[in-house]
Amino acid sequence: MKMRKTCAALSVVLTVAVTLPFVSDGVSADAAKKPALKPKKISVEVGKSKKITVKNYKKKVTWKADKPKIVKLSAKKKTSVKVTGKKKGTAKVTATYKQGGKNKKLVCKVTVKDAAVAPTPQTNTQQSPQPQPQQPTNAPVPTEDPNATPQPTPTFDYDAYEDCLWKQPGDHIKDVFSKYFKVGVSTGLGDLRFGECAALIRYHFASITMGNETKLESMITDEVSKKNVDNYYATNGDGHVVIDFENLEKILSYCKEKGIKMRYHAFVWHSQVQPYFFLQDYNWQDYELSEYEEKNWDTSNYHKLADKETMKKRLNDYISQVIEYIYSHGYGDVVYAYDVINEANNGGISCYVNENATSADEALASSGDNSNMFKTNPGVTTGGAGGGGKSVTADSSPEEVEDMFYSEGRVPDGSHSYWYATMGTDYLYLSFLYAHNAVEKYYEQYKGQFGYTEKPSLIYNDYNQKEGEHINLAKYINLACNLENGTSGVKYCNGIGLQSHSVAESTQERMIKAIADAGLEVQITELDEGLTGDSQASKLKKQYQIYMNYSKNGDYGKQQGDDYIGVTSVTNWGLRDGDGGGWDANYIFEPYDDGLEEHILEYAPKPAYFAILQAGGVDCGDKVY
Repeated sequence: MKMRKTCAALSVVLTVAVTLPFVSDGVSADAAKKPALKPKKISVEVGKSKKITVKNYKKKVTWKADKPKIVKLSAKKKTSVKVTGKKKGTAKVTATYKQGGKNKKLVCKVTVKDAAVAPTPQTNTQQSPQPQPQQPTNAPVPTEDPNATPQPTPTFDYDAYEDCLWKQPGDHIKDVFSKYFKVGVSTGLGDLRFGECAALIRYHFASITMGNETKLESMITDEVSKKNVDNYYATNGDGHVVIDFENLEKILSYCKEKGIKMRYHAFVWHSQVQPYFFLQDYNWQDYELSEYEEKNWDTSNYHKLADKETMKKRLNDYISQVIEYIYSHGYGDVVYAYDVINEANNGGISCYVNENATSADEALASSGDNSNMFKTNPGVTTGGAGGGGKSVTADSSPEEVEDMFYSEGRVPDGSHSYWYATMGTDYLYLSFLYAHNAVEKYYEQYKGQFGYTEKPSLIYNDYNQKEGEHINLAKYINLACNLENGTSGVKYCNGIGLQSHSVAESTQERMIKAIADAGLEVQITELDEGLTGDSQASKLKKQYQIYMNYSKNGDYGKQQGDDYIGVTSVTNWGLRDGDGGGWDANYIFEPYDDGLEEHILEYAPKPAYFAILQAGGVDCGDKVY
């Protein structure tokens, strides 16, 4: 009997063992599925980037670097982030996620090394169907002026090297279209100043837009968050917003020296913000409640969303400080346009303007909901669009605000906005009002010292809606700003930025015409195209021809009155296939292998490049798109 019981028990044990999943090295199945960083340790050169990802986790992860001067975090997605080396050193990137109702962290160690100096290229003897670069002769040796604007150490003189493939057939895109509009490109700090990409930008483009460096999360960084908290209590809550101008100075000084203009992108957007900017005392995980008590700070402010009046002051100070810095440091002639607000519509709404309004509050007659920025009930909600969750406002408890921050991270869901949660729709016109007032003040203050002669355009930037919604929003902003400022007929929103991600030519032309005919400036701000090969080339050629036609010096523009503005700039959103921040788009250059060990030439023109030149009347050979 005892033997039978023993055998039965052993049989059960063996049966269970067989049915359990097998995991080697003594690791259980549950342990193998725990969230983990990949990789846990990376090494990256200054100006280069690598991606890290949280595996086995599907919800939102919050990313933070302990040393923002060493590494830059960008292209933040649900469970991944791009890490770019800024200067030599070591740093830690922390991924915070929720599991079992608790916050847990994973840490990636990052080592940033100086950019490798490429040796002088040797003549390439390999056979290739594409032209091969030859070794340059008498290439100048770079010298360093201790008083000059800090520059990256050049590894090769691309400016003097005539065999760069992107110099064929010898025409500069910026010059071909200069009488119609500025031609620009989006870029990052490293690509703007380093290597072949920097040389290509200098050669072909008159304007740049920074993809991330001038957004709020980059201007008000993790590194200065604690300074904002201390400053808040040291000045009874009325102190200046602490801003990190280091990268902005590098961008502006470089553009000034090289004669490149800049579109500033963007002051206000629902994405890529810092949560603590919207908290009453700026604090988010920098101090514990017990430290408040020790310092005799107001504990009722701890993790509380700021109220409307506080946010109005903060928004004004943030915008004004940036514009003052640009004018007072001699860069007022570099920035020709500001994207004051980016993507407030976010999906298409019904926006009506009350032309008979007597106050800014009455100017916006009505608006639809449709899970967009203009929600009927202000608030940032947890749970995602349509997913329920709490509506968080200035009256919400610290626990509710904490829950929102952990759920949303730095990038609220597309239907949610911290700006709207704290200020309602007023943030739309207030952003332009504050930007306009700052430009007027600091232009007048510094124009004599620096010889400024032109003021920048203040732009509302959005992806492709019905043309009427763009116009109505601009009309609302201008009307509300005039009512708020006691003026009449002044344009606070000068024009519309059309992002132009894979848009049909007919749709684009209809929108441009409607906006231009309404007396507003048109800027093509984020042009890219999902098509490939000859199809991409033919479409971009047609689009550039449309832009020319609707510029002031184009055929259509010449038929309009003196007040007509039309298309003033065209910005390509990215340079080379594979370099775009997550877009499945194709650009006008592609990766190129020159056959050399150090890959001196890495950018080659695509058919789209030649098609754009052909749109401007350049003879590019037998192939016509």
